[in-house]
Amino acid sequence: MRRLDDQPHTGCHGYVDRGRQDAGLSHGELWMRYFELGWMSTGLQLEAFAGGALRPSAHDHDVIAQALNERLSELGRNHPVTYSDEEAPEDDRGV
Repeated sequence: MRRLDDQPHTGCHGYVDRGRQDAGLSHGELWMRYFELGWMSTGLQLEAFAGGALRPSAHDHDVIAQALNERLSELGRNHPVTYSDEEAPEDDRGV
């Protein structure tokens, strides 16, 4: 299976937008899943992470990855977005 964070992208955190699109989520739906996991970044901040305008902290990266992975798991996929402590290209790790 291809890993979302192994694909070429624009912006330093293209994994967020690729994962969101692959999961079939709008920005608002991704934010709601992120918020349900207990985090407080705004929808605008999450869109900035997706567009590469802001760099999420390692912890935010992991919560976003969790939200994406939960949705992708619902779709029958298994953990395609890496967490900050896993092997990934340096500019995709969110640290």
